Amino acid sequence: MNATLIAVALSLVSAAAYASAAVAQARLAGRTEPGTGTLRMLARGAWWSAVGLNAGGALLHVAALKYGPLTLVQPLGALTLVAAVPLGARAAGRRVSTTEWRGTLLTLLGLGALLLTAGGSAPHETLSLVEALAVGAGTMAVVAGLSRPGPARGCGTPRPPASPPVSPPRSPRR
Repeated sequence: MNATLIAVALSLVSAAAYASAAVAQARLAGRTEPGTGTLRMLARGAWWSAVGLNAGGALLHVAALKYGPLTLVQPLGALTLVAAVPLGARAAGRRVSTTEWRGTLLTLLGLGALLLTAGGSAPHETLSLVEALAVGAGTMAVVAGLSRPGPARGCGTPRPPASPPVSPPRSPRR
């Protein structure tokens, strides 16, 4: 198997692990009562799962660097930002907002530009245009698949809806 392809695969799995960890940590933070002690946080399995995902993501990122140059691996690792948006929305049981989609698209465009311009001194070790387009298409397919709202899992008690604003009392008409 081509070393560049291995680097791409490891980078993408690393980004997914980092994104999953970020979503798990955000959900855990949302469920934790203010003033909860650090020791109580360490006793939670969800916290250790997020730590394991972060460690796995880091190891995969380092392994990807064995097979590909930093100019390839690092931008692909930044796809964490792209994957976390639909994963977070799915975990919360909601749709990805228009603003989030816009940010995701702009992030992808920026990463694509970075990949194209960061060729380095050994251009044969970077993605060809066809490979870059394939990675982009695959990423968009995963993002689209994850963007469908699913049931909120592991969220504990649902957050109550925000109360409507209180209007000032009316004075009687004279």
